[in-house]
Amino acid sequence: MKTAVVHYNEEARLRVLRRLNILDTPSEERFDRITRLAAQLFNCEHAGISFFDAKRQWFKSQVNITTTEIPHVEAIFPHIFECDDVCIIEDAQRNPEVFHNPFVIDAPYIRFYAGINIVIDGQTVGALSVFDPAPSTINEAQKSSLRDLAKLVESELKNAELTKLSSELQYNQSRLEEGQKLTHLRSDILEKIVQFKSLSSVLDDMVHAIEVEYLHQKCAILLLEGNHLRLGAAPSLPDFYNEAIDGLEIGIGKGSCGTTAFTNERTIVEDISCHPYWAAWRDIALNASLRACWSQPIQGANGEVLGTFAIYHEQPAIPTRDELVRIQQLAHMASIAIERERANEIIWRQANFDGLTELPNRSLMEAHLKQAIYAAERTKTKVVVMFLDLDNFKDINDTLGHDTGDELLVECARRIEACLGDNAKVSRLGGDEFVVVLDNLTEFTSVEKVVQKMLATLSEPYSLKRDKVHTSASIGITVYPDDAKDITSLLKNADQAMYGAKALGKNSFHYYTKSMRDKALKRMTLLKDLRYAIGHQQLFVEYQPIVDLATSKITKAEALVRWQHPKDGLIRPDEFIPISEESGLIVDISNWVFRQVCADVVHWRKQYSADLQISINTSPVHYADQDSCITNWIDYMESHQVPAEAILLEITEGLLMSGDDSVSNKLFHFKKNGVGIALDDFGTGYSSISYLKKYPTDYLKIDKGFVQSVTEVTNDKVLCEAIIVMAQKLGINVVAEGIETKGQYDMLKNMGCQFGQGYLFSKPLGKQAFNALLSQQ
Repeated sequence: MKTAVVHYNEEARLRVLRRLNILDTPSEERFDRITRLAAQLFNCEHAGISFFDAKRQWFKSQVNITTTEIPHVEAIFPHIFECDDVCIIEDAQRNPEVFHNPFVIDAPYIRFYAGINIVIDGQTVGALSVFDPAPSTINEAQKSSLRDLAKLVESELKNAELTKLSSELQYNQSRLEEGQKLTHLRSDILEKIVQFKSLSSVLDDMVHAIEVEYLHQKCAILLLEGNHLRLGAAPSLPDFYNEAIDGLEIGIGKGSCGTTAFTNERTIVEDISCHPYWAAWRDIALNASLRACWSQPIQGANGEVLGTFAIYHEQPAIPTRDELVRIQQLAHMASIAIERERANEIIWRQANFDGLTELPNRSLMEAHLKQAIYAAERTKTKVVVMFLDLDNFKDINDTLGHDTGDELLVECARRIEACLGDNAKVSRLGGDEFVVVLDNLTEFTSVEKVVQKMLATLSEPYSLKRDKVHTSASIGITVYPDDAKDITSLLKNADQAMYGAKALGKNSFHYYTKSMRDKALKRMTLLKDLRYAIGHQQLFVEYQPIVDLATSKITKAEALVRWQHPKDGLIRPDEFIPISEESGLIVDISNWVFRQVCADVVHWRKQYSADLQISINTSPVHYADQDSCITNWIDYMESHQVPAEAILLEITEGLLMSGDDSVSNKLFHFKKNGVGIALDDFGTGYSSISYLKKYPTDYLKIDKGFVQSVTEVTNDKVLCEAIIVMAQKLGINVVAEGIETKGQYDMLKNMGCQFGQGYLFSKPLGKQAFNALLSQQ
């Protein structure tokens, strides 16, 4: 039990404190070791040895405390003076005596505190304290340890013998001065190793410490990788020399270190200038002022060579017996650091990666998922978790053997990885189960693309060593935060959804959430129905007249595809056009529309209007399609005697923004053959004039959003007029879309707009109705 403070006398206490002459002195390792040990022992983020004078709390030693002194009124728990033993505060935020302390309500946000007075000659002069931002407590054994540490501080203050706490970390205690130096080095180096510092940092610190203790020597640590030595640490050697020896091939006569690594025996070269081992490196060594090199193998616990430890001298030198012992012990310390690092790497990898596929395992996956969820919560994005199970894997494993099953798993892992982008990670849970995590998502189009790519890739045949195997995958999908907000629930949801995919017939995917599942199902059904509709007369074309504003006559029309579903009725274009573009069906739809328009326009030009021109909306997907080139339309028009001027292709700025030369070539090919080009929705995108210069353009179609405000005093009116004037200067005709009132018609006509389209003239009409309208003019 610690002696209690009796007869408290402030003046007497301050006299003892002044006598110690400790205030405002530099930090000392003898105290710093104690605070570090205290922080590690109690697993606390902060620790300190502090002293109290009349006005302040001053820290002689501290761990993770940024200040060296604090005014007395703000001191960290000054009421410790009232304690005659270990003072413990398990949660400062719940303690009425200290919850208002600045270090509780502000950084470092102390919650847990344990401290004990430092007593000299019956007077409390300071305290040894540990504290942490997390609530905690300590047991009786830890209290006893804190008392012992306080006694060590008191002993140091009384100039007692140095503590022997580091003796357990020391391998040998030499009675000679050389041994004391090695003990000091060993203690310092082992402490760095225990602190989990990186290997490069430990080796650099080790070399620096050795060179400080032993002047006029330069050290180098090289690490063996295969048959070459790589630079581990040599901070005092010139860069040009380090570059020369980095990657040195080992072998007899390959310098001191190359020979040592090859023979696993010490190599002593007294004079580099005349030793045959150094013939190839003599000049560069002498330029670095190196004349002697003693190299000791760094050996692992099993005796294998891990690298070399070398000591260089600026003059020829032969090692003494003590120096040979020293270099051997230093090499042993280096081996501890190297093997600790390798052991940590092995342990970490075994704990976090699957031994068969080398994918992250469940532990690392959950850590990544936790991080992804945290980021998604902060950025208001979503995380998708996919549970993937191979179909019929058990049958393959049972019939062809576990070796074949393992080969299949490895190949599946490789294929899955190849399907994923930077924001996706795959892990193996075990057996034939994999988890894919996609993070930082703002939309779900990419999700289904990844899923479809994985399904397609995994269903391709596998040519293994002895067998050709077929399998597929069932994938369950769940979304954070829509479905769940914790890892366990997300994995459970994805697992359940995966069984839903199995129930669909395998080689498919299934959403967990009802809303997304319904949406995905509707999309899949719509896509299936659309494929059927193209060849079964469910699609039809409507034509919206385009009027010459000067004559009010119909001279053109825009062809608009429609879908009459046998059960669901008329399907809106904005529902099936996007899905047709994503799936590539837009190419088949466009070809079908084109053929219908060609047949109709030939008839109408003969029957009603010889100059009638029909515009067809074209998709960027069609211009990129290699199997069904859009320029094949030119051959079709020639073979069916469709005049080139009867067809006008409408394109969007999105197509032009791609900057693809093949797109430009195709547009110019149409232009060369007399087919007109119209730039649709002009004004809604970037509306770059450079497009008008670079690509062939016969018509600009002003978006209806501008047209609807043209009669008002707005910027839209100014923009419309500017577009029309610009187009006239460039020799381009203008079509105004969305004209609904007589006022809009008059205004646009007065601005010089040549053509108009909108409900003022006519809504889109079926073939028969448009035919009747043409017959009336």
